[in-house]
Amino acid sequence: MCAPSCFHWWRALGRAASRRDFVKGALALPLVAAGCATTASAANQAAGRAVLDDVLSVDVHTHPALFQTYSRTTIEEHARAVQAGKLGGAFLAAVGDGPALSIRPNGAPYAAREPAPGVMLASSWRQLDVLDGHARTLGMRRMLRGGDLAAAAAARERVAIMAVEGGDFLEARLENVQRAYDRGVRSIQLVHYRVNELGDVQTEPAVHNGLTPFGRDVVREMNRLGMLVDLAHAPYPAVKGAMDASSRPMLVSHTNIEDYSGYARFVSREHARLVAGTGGVLGAWPISIRHASASTFIDHIKRMVDAVGVDHVAIGTDMAGVSPRSALFTDWTEWPSIPAALLDRGFARQDVAKIMGGNMRRLLEATVS
Repeated sequence: MCAPSCFHWWRALGRAASRRDFVKGALALPLVAAGCATTASAANQAAGRAVLDDVLSVDVHTHPALFQTYSRTTIEEHARAVQAGKLGGAFLAAVGDGPALSIRPNGAPYAAREPAPGVMLASSWRQLDVLDGHARTLGMRRMLRGGDLAAAAAARERVAIMAVEGGDFLEARLENVQRAYDRGVRSIQLVHYRVNELGDVQTEPAVHNGLTPFGRDVVREMNRLGMLVDLAHAPYPAVKGAMDASSRPMLVSHTNIEDYSGYARFVSREHARLVAGTGGVLGAWPISIRHASASTFIDHIKRMVDAVGVDHVAIGTDMAGVSPRSALFTDWTEWPSIPAALLDRGFARQDVAKIMGGNMRRLLEATVS
């Protein structure tokens, strides 16, 4: 999540904003239908859509119509795109550290303030209220157990996996993990842009030198309850700490293998292989760094597959979570362009099906109960 003008809205969520005022927020990104379009052959365009008929495809990190930023796209417009693009499900993510965040002059998000006790929890709860309604508009049934996916796929139902980006909302209270579970949350991303009570982040100097004892307790509690741990935004030492604490595989919902850009949010091959080595999955992220293109995103997917193997790669678009200057994917109508482009690059059909949803179904079935 990094669109600059989101942050004033997150701060408002820490106050007693009404649901009506909050729902006025539309997502940050203009509908740029060509943003992830490809030049795949007509045959592979048709074959890409056919893949989505056969697999419950999942976008593993999104914030549709949650924040008022650059675009007036509504959740109803997203719902039409979901149907047209054959999206099978999505992680719908609240932002746990939102009330703490602001923007540096260079455009980088950072924790600018320390909210009063209870503010981040209350903000996350309000966001989840909105996302519950958005799931209904998107025609997505909340997934509460990994075992629900088989029935959803058989019935061609869409699913929503409720998530929170940043364990800051736990406010250092382990019992809030149970509260989140009881509220329907099935994935928590441990850290975001604020160095929090759980551990360090990729975009700030280390404070804890990894994951804290509380962070390890949270991982164990999530294992016990049957929740999926998301390690996006966590640096290698924190990921290693989570691996040491966890008895289940984990997710990195939106990242890429490091490249020429030097972007802090990308990860080394060693980092990625640590996650994949326990059966985890990494979501390739369609973000433009230094004027990358849609073709560059397919390059990122291929590099991730080369690093960790095709059984450990998914797609995390960060829908409505990045500036339009950086987003390579802004419209789920274009979701079929991803499998089409992969087929055009020579990926086998069964491997494309794994990337688009099969790998995440396996991970969710192994972790969420």
